[in-house]
Amino acid sequence: MKHLKRMIALAVAAMLVFAMGITAFAAKNDSITINNAKPGETYKLYKMFDLVVDSEEDPGAYSYTVNSDWTAFFTGSGAGAAYVTINDEGYVTAISDAAALAKAAANWSGKPSTPLQSVTVAEGASTAEFTGLDDGYYLITSTLGTIAMAETTPDKAAVTIDEKNPEDRIIKEVKEDSTGAYGKSNDAQIGDTIDFKSTATILPHSINVKIHDTMDSGLTFTTGSIKIYTDADMTTELPAADYEILATPDTGDTFTISIKDAYVDALTESTNLYIAYKAVLNTGAVSATPAIVDQKNTTKITFGDKQSVTDETTTTTHKFNIFKHASGKTTNLAGAVFSLKKGNDVINLTKIDDTNYKVDPNGTVTQFTTVASGDIVIWGVDADNDYKLTEITPPKGYNKISGDITVTVNADNSTRVDIENKAGSELPSTGGIGTTIFMVVGGIIVAGAIVLLIARKRVNANK
Repeated sequence: MKHLKRMIALAVAAMLVFAMGITAFAAKNDSITINNAKPGETYKLYKMFDLVVDSEEDPGAYSYTVNSDWTAFFTGSGAGAAYVTINDEGYVTAISDAAALAKAAANWSGKPSTPLQSVTVAEGASTAEFTGLDDGYYLITSTLGTIAMAETTPDKAAVTIDEKNPEDRIIKEVKEDSTGAYGKSNDAQIGDTIDFKSTATILPHSINVKIHDTMDSGLTFTTGSIKIYTDADMTTELPAADYEILATPDTGDTFTISIKDAYVDALTESTNLYIAYKAVLNTGAVSATPAIVDQKNTTKITFGDKQSVTDETTTTTHKFNIFKHASGKTTNLAGAVFSLKKGNDVINLTKIDDTNYKVDPNGTVTQFTTVASGDIVIWGVDADNDYKLTEITPPKGYNKISGDITVTVNADNSTRVDIENKAGSELPSTGGIGTTIFMVVGGIIVAGAIVLLIARKRVNANK
């Protein structure tokens, strides 16, 4: 009898151990699958609430408690306390706004540094799967900045989430002054103010949205020129409370705009913001070589742990040659002094060397002189404006050109202005009367003497 009791006890114990094993196994068999996941993106899983049920096979009673990693988030002044109801026994009984709770949890600085699970989607794949999970309530984040909440239970052990897979994006454009149209490129004169525009698409649930703008050194950002609009006509400005222009831009940025989380949280659909600002084309657009250097303006959005594809515009400037020569000659004529005008205003220049000058609003050169060694080259002009050359002083021995010479600069930098100087003619002398009169008078005297001699001979013969 004793042996029988002992065998029964062992059998019961074995059954209990086996049952516990089944329970443990069942409790670790839940899964969450994300469909339409983007290759290269990393999805992270955090368990926020633990779930205990009365029966795994036929659950009828559920009790939720805060996971120990999230206690500080849901108690006291924690950011999650506003979205849940927790009774005196510590059970979570209600969630008031799951979307807002997910957003706050994703942004919480105290969340576990190591997620429960992390899955990076391989190239060619379209799903991310978390397996071997306990029943519970989970937060899922991604490097796209998107977030979701998912719950697994005994009767909903395999959960599927369809990821919309959105990305914040941005389009960069620059205004061409000759047409007033925005596009991917423009040309300008050094010193011109240039209008830029970025169209940023912000998606709901994006996290920590920033707009980054970087200009090449030949563009000088106009401080205070940034305006953000909510309409394509750029007439309605985004309230200043919804964004911040960082006093210290992020590393490498010319300027950084942070879109406030409260604004993004309130979005229910994709929303465009239109960012307008200005920059001045400076002398860096022409190198010391000299050579024209295209100037890039690049922009991107960062959100969560992800960044958008960058977009950029190109601003360029141009040059033209001046070939000063004598009439009928193919060599350069030295000594002609010119000024360059745009409209009625003389353009300031900086001298690079004897044959090269560049436009420079702060330059001190207002006149240049032609040389015999080659064409004069003017760098840093716009391609779609008419310029005027005025000859101040002609070369010695040549007539001054009257009026202005109009110059239209070609975008391919092929413009060569042909300026011909004509030498002055030797004018008739107005000094002495010359020798001609003496020759004529002398001839008359000689002829008269001959006539007189003949006449005398005839008289003598008649005598």
